[in-house]
Amino acid sequence: MTVKPTLYWNEKIVMAYLIHAASIHRRLPSVKVQGYGSLWPVTLHDDWERLYDIVNGRTTLGSPMPIEVTYHEEVMEWLLQLDPHRQQIIWMRANRIPWKILVEEFGLCKQTLWLRFAAGLEEVVTSLNRRDLRGEYFRALRSRTYELVRHS
Repeated sequence: MTVKPTLYWNEKIVMAYLIHAASIHRRLPSVKVQGYGSLWPVTLHDDWERLYDIVNGRTTLGSPMPIEVTYHEEVMEWLLQLDPHRQQIIWMRANRIPWKILVEEFGLCKQTLWLRFAAGLEEVVTSLNRRDLRGEYFRALRSRTYELVRHS
């Protein structure tokens, strides 16, 4: 009799990683004119992120450290395998945008949005369980980001 290995990845864990990446994303510097000595990667901040900051107040942690940016980039790569609508739905939920706003934004009912959200998360979970069965790489990366933030 063979024993199946315990899978690390599930929807709740993936969503926790995405929420943490979203909090790092909000701390990235704003987009400025290129060519003036900025070493930060180009990122586009959309209206929903600005709305989140207006409603919940700006975070006061300052710019993220390089290891946090690495963590953010690694987690954001998970969304690249999804179609653009699922990417947007999952990212907006990671930024804690209410379902009511998503319903208005996409013009779909809440149940349809939730089904697309769940299917997208399931796709990410399946791919992560294929690549990193026990989540060792991402757990180590996440713990290093927490250690750096805690000690600074």
